[in-house]
Amino acid sequence: MRNVAFFLTPKHELAYLNKDSTIRQAIEKFENHGTFLEIIVLDNEGRFVGIISSKDVLLSFKKIPSLNFENSHVHKIKDLQYDKNVITVNIDTSSDVLVEISKVQNIIPVIDGENRFIGIVRRANLLFYYYQRAGENEDE
Repeated sequence: MRNVAFFLTPKHELAYLNKDSTIRQAIEKFENHGTFLEIIVLDNEGRFVGIISSKDVLLSFKKIPSLNFENSHVHKIKDLQYDKNVITVNIDTSSDVLVEISKVQNIIPVIDGENRFIGIVRRANLLFYYYQRAGENEDE
């Protein structure tokens, strides 16, 4: 049975922000990292805080009447509403547990014993792996 390590996309390959980053920095991160629709939010010690989506950033312009692009460098993402109730796993979590979590989350953050962020598991990677395995079983 595979565990998290097999499916892990490490932190250095991902877009992430510090909770003290500005909305402008979030916009730039989304702009410069292509297909990312969600970005991991970390604290100053690298611990996982939550996930901010492009939708969260977009809605901030509606929810904060004084916010516009010109002053987006003043507003912090820690003041926005974003998903902080995310299920996380550790490196030893089994693939069965990952599949269950992937039913409700597109990305699954992976943390170490001190809650420091080390990477993610993507639902798409799990689906692709199991799709390939199903195809192999059909060929037998």
